[in-house]
Amino acid sequence: MIDLRVRRSAASLAQVEEALAGLETQPGMYLGVDAGIPALHPLQATLLVEPALALRLYGNGLDVEVLNGFGQALLAQPALASWRTLAVRGPRASGITALRAFLACFDPSPDVLLLGALPFAAHRLVEPGNDAGALGVLFFGQHLLRRDGAGAWHHVALSLPGTVLPASTPTGSPAAPVAIQATPRPVADEPRDDFPVGAYADMVRGALDCLRERPLVSLTLSQSYRRRVQLPAVTAFARLREANPAPASFFVNDGSGLRLFGASPDLQLVVTGRSIQTLPVCGTVARRPGATGEAESLRELLNEEVDAASLAVCTDALRNDLAPLCEPGSLRLLDRRRPMSLATVVHAVDRLEGRLRDGVDAWDAIVATAAPVMVTGTPRAEALRAIAELEASPRGWYGGLMVQVASNGDALAGTILRAAAVRGNVAEVRTGGDLMADSSPEREEQESRLKTLSLWRAFGLEPAATRSTGQPGIALPAAVHLMNAGDPFGHAMRDCLLGLGLDLTPQAPCGLLVGPGEPAACPEQHLVAVGDAALRLLGKSGWTVLHDRPAHGRTLLCTTTAEAPWHSDSPFAATRYASAALQTGELLAGWQAWALDEQGQPVALAHAGRRLVCLLFRPDSMLSSPQALQLLRAALAFAAATEQL
Repeated sequence: MIDLRVRRSAASLAQVEEALAGLETQPGMYLGVDAGIPALHPLQATLLVEPALALRLYGNGLDVEVLNGFGQALLAQPALASWRTLAVRGPRASGITALRAFLACFDPSPDVLLLGALPFAAHRLVEPGNDAGALGVLFFGQHLLRRDGAGAWHHVALSLPGTVLPASTPTGSPAAPVAIQATPRPVADEPRDDFPVGAYADMVRGALDCLRERPLVSLTLSQSYRRRVQLPAVTAFARLREANPAPASFFVNDGSGLRLFGASPDLQLVVTGRSIQTLPVCGTVARRPGATGEAESLRELLNEEVDAASLAVCTDALRNDLAPLCEPGSLRLLDRRRPMSLATVVHAVDRLEGRLRDGVDAWDAIVATAAPVMVTGTPRAEALRAIAELEASPRGWYGGLMVQVASNGDALAGTILRAAAVRGNVAEVRTGGDLMADSSPEREEQESRLKTLSLWRAFGLEPAATRSTGQPGIALPAAVHLMNAGDPFGHAMRDCLLGLGLDLTPQAPCGLLVGPGEPAACPEQHLVAVGDAALRLLGKSGWTVLHDRPAHGRTLLCTTTAEAPWHSDSPFAATRYASAALQTGELLAGWQAWALDEQGQPVALAHAGRRLVCLLFRPDSMLSSPQALQLLRAALAFAAATEQL
């Protein structure tokens, strides 16, 4: 056993930021549980800069690389000198067995640990002696920066008593680090995505045939997007962490020119003592702005039956993977479809907990769950064959693992999702989703592109699929004539208009009508009518109004149409307050539908000749999204205009 001393002291945020910045050019790694669900995801972080050793993992053993003087001193210790003779690669060797034996050379401690990354191909670690190439890299360091559950940072320094080493700090310059050898992926002159828009949905249609014809319960497919980037990877990572904290945030510089970072929603394994938890994630919807928007996102997610079924399959398959490792009967489902809101998306999370059998450890669990069902499918072997047939490029790091394993047996493993692999000035982002036999190809393509959003934003880029096609500037009139015909929310509408910077005067170029009553001398042109006032005007214009269908305080999920002068690619929430409803069929002559609800029924109608707009929702409601207010702005600008369309 190696006599390794551990000393802890307080660390400042400035030290942490300086150390993180060093990862742009120096080997090392950050793994942090930066967000998640309280009491499910253990908030903590580990940052290793200037690793002493790099352990390159293969199916048939390890390659050991010494990166500084402390690493040389470690390997000179009798225990590790003996271990190194056993860790050489060979047809009967196992890289995982060598990693386990490495940590066994140290006393149990949460601060003596290996930190590293395993690619998707690490699922081949179940084949001892395989020649699948490099299956990951893990670092061992003299200096760590660690954040506890309360958010306090500490410097952890390891030392060998009686050994004199060159002075070094967690943020100093390393002594000529040895580059970790890896085969770089060739990059085309102009980076290209795996598929053009629409082609991924076509691949999904072919995959649905596989699900019907082959012994597959589920299948997860993916695609890569590639862009030229200007920002340093560590700068993009800092922006990503600030805007999108996640259950598994990570950055690794492997020493060969690769910088891999991401903010994954999936903390795959948490091992504490003999307890093991897995937290599968399935189901993704865009997080809409505001409290009401978030509530609508949660409603959409939890009402999605396909996603519920996909998560159930993931949880049952993970139980199948972990059952041989756990005491019989100890695996329990503690949480089902817990909502988890991140910056741009909302997910659903299950939590499964068990107790490891004697003789089983975190390494066994890592191997058993590598290439988990969330990124492959069920059964895994058949899913891997389908992935190899259908996908356009190798997965690389997507679906691999970020791992942290301590000498006391505690471990964390996060699935590599929402990640960017950067070489030179080209970033590759790979995303995908779990398919069931009744999945929608179009929805899967939309979800795949949505998952790239936080990463392209971190680089200062905007993916073309999410750009608004509407007019960015809406020229509001200077004033509006507010006509209140007994509206119960008249003060709210007045406050809303004043908040838009409008003067309220009868001499304004357009009017805004609210309330169920009939105001004196009300024009029926250059007018925006809202709620009951809109329904009354539509009834006078030949539309059929159903007076037996009141709806108050009901939230609608709306989408704008191509006819609207302001357009958003994203659905938005709007709140209905009305004593009646509109019976719709064909649009009457001269009318356009500017926005539709979830059933495809008009909720905003405009007549170009009369410069009249009828909004069947309340944009002034606190429960309406900001986009609803944008549509009101567009309606006022339209009504105030004097030219004919």
